Amino acid sequence: MNTLDGNQAKVMPEHSRDLLGWAWRRSYAGLSAIGIFSIFINLLKLATPIYLLQLLDRVIASRSHETLIMLTVITLLAIFTGILLEITRRQMFVRWGIWIERILGPTLFTYGFSKQSGHSPKTAKMLRDVNSMRSFVSGKGVVAWLDVAWCPLFIALIFLIAPPLGYIVLIGVIVTVVLGWMNELVTRESRDAAYMARREDREWVSSAERHQETIGSLGMAASLAERWSRSAFSRLDEGVRTRTANIYFESTMRFVGRCVRIGVLGVGVWMVIDEVLTLGAVFAANVLGRMAYSLAERAMQKWREMSTAITAYQRIKNSLGQDGTRPLSEPESDTPLTLAIDKVSYRYPNQPLSIFRGIDIVVNPGEVLCVIGPSAAGKTTFVRLVSGLIASRSGKIRLGDVDVYRLQQEFSSKRYVGHLPQYVGLFQGTVRENIAGMMDGDIDSVVAAAKLVKIHDTILTLPHGYDTEISEDEPLLSAGQRKKIALARAFYGEPPLIVLDEPSPHLDNSSRSALRAAILALKAKGSVIVVTTQTKSLSRIADKVLLFTDSKYKVLQTAEEIAALRARKTGRQRDDKQKVKLNNKGGKERQQKHRTNSKSSNTDIKSNNKDSRIIHLKQ
Repeated sequence: MNTLDGNQAKVMPEHSRDLLGWAWRRSYAGLSAIGIFSIFINLLKLATPIYLLQLLDRVIASRSHETLIMLTVITLLAIFTGILLEITRRQMFVRWGIWIERILGPTLFTYGFSKQSGHSPKTAKMLRDVNSMRSFVSGKGVVAWLDVAWCPLFIALIFLIAPPLGYIVLIGVIVTVVLGWMNELVTRESRDAAYMARREDREWVSSAERHQETIGSLGMAASLAERWSRSAFSRLDEGVRTRTANIYFESTMRFVGRCVRIGVLGVGVWMVIDEVLTLGAVFAANVLGRMAYSLAERAMQKWREMSTAITAYQRIKNSLGQDGTRPLSEPESDTPLTLAIDKVSYRYPNQPLSIFRGIDIVVNPGEVLCVIGPSAAGKTTFVRLVSGLIASRSGKIRLGDVDVYRLQQEFSSKRYVGHLPQYVGLFQGTVRENIAGMMDGDIDSVVAAAKLVKIHDTILTLPHGYDTEISEDEPLLSAGQRKKIALARAFYGEPPLIVLDEPSPHLDNSSRSALRAAILALKAKGSVIVVTTQTKSLSRIADKVLLFTDSKYKVLQTAEEIAALRARKTGRQRDDKQKVKLNNKGGKERQQKHRTNSKSSNTDIKSNNKDSRIIHLKQ
């Protein structure tokens, strides 16, 4: 939204679902001016046929140089005025297209990345729709379809001059419309196939770039190149089919246009010979026919752009229409907030069974909820629900009295949730911006968050400290250091709710101790902390435990229950170690017995060999 000026930002609607209506209302004045310009532009096009009509029928007969000069000056002035109006109209459309993208782009970007419940369109697709609308408005497409409305007027004028000539032009225009429609119909399948192949092509290249080290170390480049070439060659083949069809249809349209011009001239001269029509009227009708046909031809050539723009507009309208939220009442900023998980259930789309059902737990300010369980038990899904990234199928998760999911979807004056995902991602920007959530951020709060996770000293060793530019695959930072920056981002501003999904991997022992100290410090300040972990150091500071086992869950809320769980885990670990020792001891005994048997066998073999030699000597 920072692309808008202050006055414009103030009058923008509060909800994204009202954005399109607001944009149309803001555009009425400009569109009205464009409509008036279009009227004058197309009326001024009549200057040329009127000039020819007067020139051939009157000026030659009167032999008046003054009349010729006057008509020529007036016609040139009309043409020049029409060109100036056309330039102004095109500039207005270009600026309108840019304004549309500035209005819709940031809103759809924010909407797409905040609505992560699985039913909203992908952000990249919505942004491509905005780009399609801007390209149509800023290009020649919208002008072609705006001017094609004047085609019937030009044909009607030809009918006034000579009905036979009008029928010739009308038939040519109808044939052109049919050809344009057939071109769109015939090439639709190949265009869709080419689009899918192009998208698969981009996905292969993007995936290969992300896993470049794996490809290089395992020698996978040749096999991946073969797979990429399939989609690339498919894209090329479908593109050839589309372009070939376009060539045939466009060539046919040009042929029809030339036939129309020859037909108008031929029939017109025939009528002149029969003294039914004047030569000036023939040339005027020919110019009008060429203008009418060219308007229809240009519109048919831009049919695809218009269809794409209309489809994009409908998708954007439907996407923004899904935002049915009401104004959000934010929690009191200075009051410690309680996390209430009220009978929450979740089931992935198209899956028959729920991952978990009816989880009910309350985490008070200053408490740590530790989520424990085996892989694929639902821990990450649970913390995504708690973070407000996805919406529960049933039940509510509230921070204070406000639904966490709604709290994450709405703009607010304060950051209420700090989240560390399982897979850490940094963004192109400075260290300061990454910690502050890609904003400038208060430097004191940024430094405090960095010191909390013990990354401050490391940042100071970077070339420009907190202003050092980093990226997702920053070579200046190790995996553990990137993890610490992501932790600092989660802790930035000391939000009331902090959710950490497996924060311990990639951290050494000292870093894990710093993480534990940071959690205890934030706990003392009243933050609610939810963490998934398999480490003892974090589970020991838990006030409550949510245990996932075999598609079930259990909530441990008392110190005795948590202590019993730790005792069982310690006992199991002791038993596992004892089993390992016994297995190792048994293996050693079997190896010793095998060596003893081997020695005994070797002794017997040697004794037998010695007896055999004695018998041989005696013989």
